[in-house]
Amino acid sequence: MKILIVRKKFAKDRTLGELYVEGIGWYCDTLEPHSIDWSKEKKVKGKTAIPEGKYKVKIAWSKKHGRMVPWLQNVPHFDGIQIHTGNVPKHSAGCILVGIESANCLMDSSLVFRKLMDHIKREKEIEIEVTSETEDTLTLAQELERTEFSSSRQG
Repeated sequence: MKILIVRKKFAKDRTLGELYVEGIGWYCDTLEPHSIDWSKEKKVKGKTAIPEGKYKVKIAWSKKHGRMVPWLQNVPHFDGIQIHTGNVPKHSAGCILVGIESANCLMDSSLVFRKLMDHIKREKEIEIEVTSETEDTLTLAQELERTEFSSSRQG
């Protein structure tokens, strides 16, 4: 299964984006810490978004959250990056929050997270790509929506 996060809004304390799931298309919004230019800026622990790239995802127990969560594997400069619930940048600690964007924060995070986990928890292989919005990412998002996978999973 493929997941795509497209970063769209950049602010000094947060990065807002959209999450797309293979076979579904747009799924929810995301909130991450400030996204930096890794060639010019230094990471600030808990306040910097992960580098853009492709990462394997493993579903595993989180002591902090008391539930199974997606963990991104082998993220440069980071350990323990998860996708989890939260509404504002201070809830992130460097991780990716999911929900529905409203006024540059997230709402309905718990509901969105539970539904996302229902879609991905049984997948044997999950890959996530984190990128910024370009013409190419719009095409990628459309391709995820149209995959053959969608006809076998929905219905």
